[in-house]
Amino acid sequence: MDYKLKKLSIRDIGNLNNIYKYLEENPKCLKSLFENTRKKNNHHAKKIGALDQPEARGSTAGIVFWRGEEKISKLSEEHPFLDDLLLVFLKYHRPDFIFNSVFITKNCQSRPHKDSGNATSSIIVTFGDFEGGGLFVEEDFEKTHLFPIRTYSLEFNGKEYKHWTEPFSGTRYSLIFYN
Repeated sequence: MDYKLKKLSIRDIGNLNNIYKYLEENPKCLKSLFENTRKKNNHHAKKIGALDQPEARGSTAGIVFWRGEEKISKLSEEHPFLDDLLLVFLKYHRPDFIFNSVFITKNCQSRPHKDSGNATSSIIVTFGDFEGGGLFVEEDFEKTHLFPIRTYSLEFNGKEYKHWTEPFSGTRYSLIFYN
């Protein structure tokens, strides 16, 4: 399995804390995955198990595809400062990584799935006040890895490998940068 783990620096942690503060001060910027899935045909939210999680929240920043067209997400239109914070984090943490979207979740424990819309690999990192919450990635039927994505970022191909969230307690945010 091809992947890259990168330890978070003190600067990275500070940048993630700025994102955390913004999200906590603007709780309505992340939509209810539970409600969105019930109201719309949100295939990804259904696939990751959001129907079973009324408290799970999430939204996409950056570019989204809506009715076959690329457009700026509603989150990015309404919260441009959040986009700036996300760009600053990745600029210092992984300046070589090219992405056009960031899926942001709060308290979402995904069940085993593969990403269908990613063009290439993605980077995931978590932050908040929680215990557990790592990422399981299934290399094959006999080998599964648990990655500590609270102190490291993980780059891997979520389209190729099945992955899911380790159970957690507390408030857990995740950022998934993808193209």
